[in-house]
Amino acid sequence: MSDTRSVIPLESNPTIFSDLAHNVGLSPVLGFHDVYSLTDPDLLAFLPKPIYALVLLFPLTANYESLRKSEDKPKKDYENELIDEIKWFKQTIGNGCGLYALLHALSNLPKELIIQNSLLSNFLKKVNNRLSIQETATLVENLESSIKLDENFGEKGQTEAPSPDAQIDLHFITFVKGKNNHIYELDGRRKGPIDLGLTELESVIDDPNVTKKIQFYMNNADEENRIKFNIMAIGPSFD
Repeated sequence: MSDTRSVIPLESNPTIFSDLAHNVGLSPVLGFHDVYSLTDPDLLAFLPKPIYALVLLFPLTANYESLRKSEDKPKKDYENELIDEIKWFKQTIGNGCGLYALLHALSNLPKELIIQNSLLSNFLKKVNNRLSIQETATLVENLESSIKLDENFGEKGQTEAPSPDAQIDLHFITFVKGKNNHIYELDGRRKGPIDLGLTELESVIDDPNVTKKIQFYMNNADEENRIKFNIMAIGPSFD
């Protein structure tokens, strides 16, 4: 990945992600929530439904990087051929994976959940199947410049924010349902959207393929890194 610039990495914090999402144009009826379990019925019961997307923070271990490279190597270059079904953006902003994860979640929501004439709705009007991957990447870079991520959100976390050029070994990805009712894993560092199969379920969190994929990543991390996983969900706000 050739990053054009870098930003302060976002903290995995539902308040920060909700504030950023509402700032760019997410309807206030939705927000981000912590997910404490994907399998415990009692903990899942605390989450409002439906869950439109999951955002996973996980460690970039040697095992994961080896897996990513081996899976992506035989794939052809993605050329936005699925953009009408699922919107995916190549990451070109260093340490910007939090923003990309958020955009992957928001850009694939039903239109009625995005406020008209907002930064996000105006951004999405420009995203179409005539654009190349690099052109859509440039649109994301321009959006980040409008958001002013570092100035407005980079230091809002509960921990001390690292510098924009710091080497971070944590990464955000998104699981969301496309217009074709397929579940996708969206990661700006991969070659394109990863199809996890068709679902008839309304909530992404209920899909067994999502649970299986997240558990797979956790199982491939060593004991030291398993505590570094964090999951957030986007669903109805409690307010």
